[in-house]
Amino acid sequence: MGPQGATRNLHARAEELADEAAATDDRPRLVAALTLLVQSYSFGGECARTFVPFRRLLRMYDEHPADFGEDDVRRLHWMFKWVVTDARRQPDVPLTEVEVWLARMRRGYRAAGYSERAVHGAEFRLARHLGDAARATRAYTAWTAAARDDMADCLACEYATEGLRQLDLGDDRAALDGWEPVLNGTHSCHREPHETLARSLLPLVRTGRADQARDHHLRGYGMVRAEEAFGSVVGRHVEFCALTGNEARGLRILAEQSRRWAESGDRLDHLGWLAGAALLLRRAVETGHGERAVPGPPGGAWTAATLLDHAREAALGLASRFDRRNGTTAVSDGVRSRMAAEPLREGLPLTAEPPGPAAHPRTPGSRPDPGPDPSSSPGPESSLSPLDRARMSLALAQSLASSGDGTGPQAERLLADAAYFAGLPGGSPHLGALARLRLGGLHCEAGRHDEAVAVLESVLPDLDETHEPDDRTQAHTWLARGYLHTHQPALAAAQFTQAAALARTSPDGRHEEASLTQRAAQTLGLAGQPAEACRAYARAEELWRALGEHGALVRAQRARAWETLAAHGLAAADTAMAEALHTNRHHAEAAEQDPERTELYVELGRTHVQLARLAMEHADGPPLADRGTPEQYTANTRAFATALAHTERAIETLRTCGGPGLADLHPTELLAARLEFVLGHQDRAAARASALAAAVRERPDPDGTLAYLAEECDLIAGPGRAPRHQRRQGRA
Repeated sequence: MGPQGATRNLHARAEELADEAAATDDRPRLVAALTLLVQSYSFGGECARTFVPFRRLLRMYDEHPADFGEDDVRRLHWMFKWVVTDARRQPDVPLTEVEVWLARMRRGYRAAGYSERAVHGAEFRLARHLGDAARATRAYTAWTAAARDDMADCLACEYATEGLRQLDLGDDRAALDGWEPVLNGTHSCHREPHETLARSLLPLVRTGRADQARDHHLRGYGMVRAEEAFGSVVGRHVEFCALTGNEARGLRILAEQSRRWAESGDRLDHLGWLAGAALLLRRAVETGHGERAVPGPPGGAWTAATLLDHAREAALGLASRFDRRNGTTAVSDGVRSRMAAEPLREGLPLTAEPPGPAAHPRTPGSRPDPGPDPSSSPGPESSLSPLDRARMSLALAQSLASSGDGTGPQAERLLADAAYFAGLPGGSPHLGALARLRLGGLHCEAGRHDEAVAVLESVLPDLDETHEPDDRTQAHTWLARGYLHTHQPALAAAQFTQAAALARTSPDGRHEEASLTQRAAQTLGLAGQPAEACRAYARAEELWRALGEHGALVRAQRARAWETLAAHGLAAADTAMAEALHTNRHHAEAAEQDPERTELYVELGRTHVQLARLAMEHADGPPLADRGTPEQYTANTRAFATALAHTERAIETLRTCGGPGLADLHPTELLAARLEFVLGHQDRAAARASALAAAVRERPDPDGTLAYLAEECDLIAGPGRAPRHQRRQGRA
């Protein structure tokens, strides 16, 4: 489910809870439900709908204050800030009503004894929106003078406000200084540093801190790319691309964010998106890409030029609605100025490039400096063409990779050089794409995942049928890893799926296809898409079965069982895990030779452990006679006894595997001791724990893992000592 669908579901659930509470006449419950509804609307892109439930809460508070607990009263006053903000962001809410909400907030805070610091902050933001500089100055002065208390904005938001004030005064350096506690991660909240990372981009470029601007763009865009409520922030990242010679990346972002063309419930947020998009499209047209096909609003075939007309008209139309409401031209003036902005710098690289031919800074309005003419430069390379130099640089980089030094600075420079020379007249776009692919992979292997994502996203459109399938597969795989490490599992899953499809076309790619399909399934699980993960695991199982790799087949079946639990419930998960057990036992008994036979018996032990853990899912907790009903106690006892039986089978199986089974045997024996203890078999639990502690203390323990396990055993075996609180173990 996409973010919009998830948000709609949240709204629907909040509305359902409010209706249920109203129907039962449970007033405290209704207070809680209406509070959730206001929060859902305000932070879920439907801020035009916050006013009705909030007015209802205010009326309930005036009529029956006893229905509100202390926390409810505090939340009610806190929500004034959301409502004032939401009113400002809707052109259809009259300005008089916005001012009324602000006045009600002021009266409410005074009556409750709160500082007016938050009120002054809200007035400062309203004055900025109206273009009233004098009022903004008064409000900012009052805000800084007022005391901080429970109603004050969080420190991240307050530092963001301080920086905004300095930006209004035209002082980029002071703004960046004010934002520093947010930018360096000292303070954060649900909207920060997302917004401030985006606001900092152009000031950083203007003050000559291009590297930091690049880092903020790569990090900041990754934080908001899938978030519904950050349209204006995405617009700022698009604006950054437009003004730094990265129009191509901006157009890729525009395509990825095409859902934002639909007008959202937050009109000011939508305006920020439109203005940034219009600026980018203007730059695309000016740089000769006016006829390039681009995705836009549904129902039309768009080029950069036609979409520019649409974006500009939509932005100015929405801005004029705000101006009519406000009685000023401030919003339209700001939008026009933004859409007309000229580049601050051309060709700011979005990867960390070393000095040399690959990095040629440009100033606004200048043409790229091609560097010295390779055919006339002195030295032994003077007779080499750009293509020869590109080939030589790429070959040297590949040589370094073969020698084990493929991720160091020298390899990075060689790959950047290869991409540079390949892009010169007489070079080779094919070779240039290959060099950039290798550079993206270098960043990935070196752990610089933001940079890897930027490079690989840019190179994918340039990899075509003339490139080897293995290279294209590798590109998608590296990009998937980059997305995983930048916390974007849904995007990673899509890339693993594409990589698997490409691997299928390779003569020797069947194993890689299976492996990548399983990675896609794992990543879909991380993305919270269990049904999709189940389908991907089922496809992986088909591939492993065809390859005869039975251990991998069993692992995929077990993983599918856990995703089945999330998607379809316990009964379906039990069936899926039983299928894994049947497959595992069949192939283990049929295997005639090691190492396959031993591998499958180790897997059989692991499968019994997973069955034990799945059995415990049938309980609502350990079997405690003094908790819950007698029926639940019986059910819990049965579930834990079943888990113990599977654990004992696992131990018996793993013991037959010798050394290969030891890594799983000891943790499984500890699990059995814990289950015995929880089931009330203290003597058997102590005996198991004591024997296990003695065994592991005789083994080498270079990383301290066995010492930790022995301590756990001591807690179970010690007189009168209960075991450490049970931890949920990872699922194999």
